[in-house]
Amino acid sequence: MELSVNKIGYISEYESGKIEINKEIFAYSILRSQKRKRSIAFRISAEKKIEVIAPQRTSLAKIEDILKKRSAWLVRELSKMAQTRSDVDFSDGSVFPYMGHDCTIKATQQPDSSCCQLKKRAWIVNIRDCNLSSEALRQEIRLELILWLKKRARKVFQKRVSLWAKRLNVNHGKIIVSDTSSRWGSCSADNIIRLNWRLMLIPMSLIDYVVAHELCHVVHKNHSSKFWAFLAKAMPDHKSRRSALRYREKWVLAI
Repeated sequence: MELSVNKIGYISEYESGKIEINKEIFAYSILRSQKRKRSIAFRISAEKKIEVIAPQRTSLAKIEDILKKRSAWLVRELSKMAQTRSDVDFSDGSVFPYMGHDCTIKATQQPDSSCCQLKKRAWIVNIRDCNLSSEALRQEIRLELILWLKKRARKVFQKRVSLWAKRLNVNHGKIIVSDTSSRWGSCSADNIIRLNWRLMLIPMSLIDYVVAHELCHVVHKNHSSKFWAFLAKAMPDHKSRRSALRYREKWVLAI
């Protein structure tokens, strides 16, 4: 079989298999890395498939042995993935997260004014128009939730950026709440920090990861070894936070 190398240094995926963990069968695929010398890394794709990143010469037997040794972690992460939603219904009684916690939508239609509140892990959403179709009502609920989250995001982001800027000892430009389905955040050439309002749906520890990551770009504009060392000094567990963020990426950014 002819193999090719992609631009990030992986040989094209050409090995796959299945492994039994806790009496359940899981599929896995292997990516061979030219850059990786000894260690083997794992990640869970959005399709809940185990992806193994291994050095070119690592045997299949060794990979499967390590998979079994990491079985507890893999089952835990796959369980987290099973709890994510590929889309959100936005209807009365459905679930929409806030800061990593599932909150139930409680919708009403009263001729007062459209508004949204968060009380005891419940979204209280009122829609003024009482003559909407089910689909139109869901869209109005979505709009009210997003409006509330964007307003709240501005306050939360200001506090977290201020906190991490002090820890990292960096000076940044203004903070902008962004709305994009392609990235969590960015730091411009003039150090303007943009943070996606969708961060408000995930745990604070992951919000902090994105904030710290972007602030590190004030000093290091690329992802060089110096960048990662700078981040690691302030956030030693940044790798695990980054992995947790990736698991949520597809479905959260699609909202």
